[in-house]
Amino acid sequence: MEKSKRIEPIVNLAKNSERDAVKALGEALQALNSQLERRDQLIAYKAEYAERLSSSGSLGINAQHLNEYREFIDKLGQAIEQQDQIVSLARNTLEEKKRFWFAKRGRSKALDTVLDRYLENEQNQLDKIEQKELDDRNNRPGPA
Repeated sequence: MEKSKRIEPIVNLAKNSERDAVKALGEALQALNSQLERRDQLIAYKAEYAERLSSSGSLGINAQHLNEYREFIDKLGQAIEQQDQIVSLARNTLEEKKRFWFAKRGRSKALDTVLDRYLENEQNQLDKIEQKELDDRNNRPGPA
């Protein structure tokens, strides 16, 4: 069996593994973007509530409502801090998936190079055999 035929299943496995790694990388990127969007929503919501507190304060607000606003804004701040941690984890996961994909891609490219070299060598051998056959035909005495 030719070397290229023996290595093809390994090349195909490496390509499938790389494809899976690309998919995981895409999912990690999507998860990060989703968490960033959630954090941005929390920040916007906190800013909106802070603005409401500010405008309510200038119009006059009782102490109980003022405390409730402040507590809610504090809770939003805590939620933003938690979301920042989640974003950080998502970034780390993305970097991990990127490194994993890069390794799979390197292996896949290396195996492609080996396969290409095998195919080229096999083609060169076939060309030599064909050339030898042509030379043998041309060197035979023809009919007299």
